[in-house]
Amino acid sequence: METMAECLPKICEAMCDNEIYGHSDGVFRLNTIGNNRIARFQMDNHYITLKFQELRYLLNMFHVVQNQLNSCITSLPDVMSHVISPLRATTQVETAANATNLILYPRLFEELKTIM
Repeated sequence: METMAECLPKICEAMCDNEIYGHSDGVFRLNTIGNNRIARFQMDNHYITLKFQELRYLLNMFHVVQNQLNSCITSLPDVMSHVISPLRATTQVETAANATNLILYPRLFEELKTIM
């Protein structure tokens, strides 16, 4: 079973070549419509239609989201370490010098202290 991220490059390539492309996964369907460089995402009776430029933008955004997700997964040990610290502390716990700057640690600390 292909994921959306795997289907998008294939449908873009098919649209560039004016070829027909179709993918179905249960109630979700993705296919090209005619030779007008239009793609249709359909789930049950609901659908959206995207032009080629819109589809390319969506494909590029998948990479951005994937990179952000990878950054969050990489910073998970730092976050877990910082989450455990408030259990024992009464004042703000300083973060490690090599901790990711993607997480707002002071705000996380304050949020954790309010629920404990």
